[in-house]
Amino acid sequence: MTRVFQEVHAVLPQATLDEAARQEFINQLGKHVLNEFTPGTRVAYERDVLPTFKREHGREPTDRHEIRKVMIEHPFYRMTSSFQRTVQEMMWDSVDESIQRQLPDLIDTSRKIAAGNTIGSISLKDGFEIPRYVSENDHHAMPGGYSGDLCDGDITAGALYDRGAFIYTQGLFGPRMDGIGKAASIMARRLWPGLAPKKILEIGCTAGGSTVGLKAMFPDAEVHAIDVGAAVLRYAHARAESLGVPLHFHQMSGEALEFDDASFDMICCLASLHETSLTATHNIFKEAFRVLKPGGRFLVSELPPYEGVDAWTQFVRDWDTYNNAEPYWGRVHELDFSDVATQAGFDRTHYGQGFGTGVAEANALTSAVEVQNKKFMGSTRGGGQAWYAWMTKAG
Repeated sequence: MTRVFQEVHAVLPQATLDEAARQEFINQLGKHVLNEFTPGTRVAYERDVLPTFKREHGREPTDRHEIRKVMIEHPFYRMTSSFQRTVQEMMWDSVDESIQRQLPDLIDTSRKIAAGNTIGSISLKDGFEIPRYVSENDHHAMPGGYSGDLCDGDITAGALYDRGAFIYTQGLFGPRMDGIGKAASIMARRLWPGLAPKKILEIGCTAGGSTVGLKAMFPDAEVHAIDVGAAVLRYAHARAESLGVPLHFHQMSGEALEFDDASFDMICCLASLHETSLTATHNIFKEAFRVLKPGGRFLVSELPPYEGVDAWTQFVRDWDTYNNAEPYWGRVHELDFSDVATQAGFDRTHYGQGFGTGVAEANALTSAVEVQNKKFMGSTRGGGQAWYAWMTKAG
């Protein structure tokens, strides 16, 4: 199996030998915990918890919530959950150690790039109010979450996500961390042959890896991206400029897009809605409908729905809701995106959903990384196919 290395750019935090060794150790420790320990949860359930529940209630649990109530009392589940969360925190800490050691230099580099002859742009707002569903959650247990802004010109949140997610996914998103954007673009072309958007918007770009992927697949398009955190956007802009990719970043909420009506040919929201509230999701769809041109396309990649999935599988997939600072995780699994789309103005006859292109396929990495890993509780690392919802604005 060939190892994938992250492409170096101007603001990617560089690890010392000791820091790199620690990151690699934690990566391997995480694989050991996820692959060898957590699957034992099913054994504990079938051997201990389920028989006891059936004796007491005369039936099997009816949903994931009933399973969770009894499983959280079992010592094996509590132990493996603690291990999994602890390794996650250790991974972020190992990356942050590198960032904080060189933070002044990284900020200085970011500033020099922004002040130079740029091919893209960045727009930040003084006093921008970050939505509470972002500011009050350290999503993925990442310290500070997406809204962290530690000092003047800070880029920590973007650097944490870029490097940390690369380690966590074992390089599955590709050397440029652009797999999600590339996968979505391939999916879009399969859905809509001949698609050639002139102007694209990504809602929820974080460190800009997926945005780079969109531009790579649609090089003739003008690509804009929004997020709410200043630090992730500063990093995303410096990152894109360093890679020679012209992108336009805006500090903006997907619930209140500051773009004119009918101004984009395609809008993407890629693996972001599970970190927003239910109200926000409805508002994002409405805003996407408003700023799409007639005939424009809206493509969403998200967690697959719970519909048709047995209660046990729902329970193990729901681990992140309670243990990984992802309070909206379970909610998005339950959401009927077709209803959200029609309430936003899309015609149901122009709506579809299902599984499609995954990140490993998008970067031809299926033989280079452990795509079908054995992770048992919560999200996978992104291996296999992704789940999409797609719709077209009539007209």
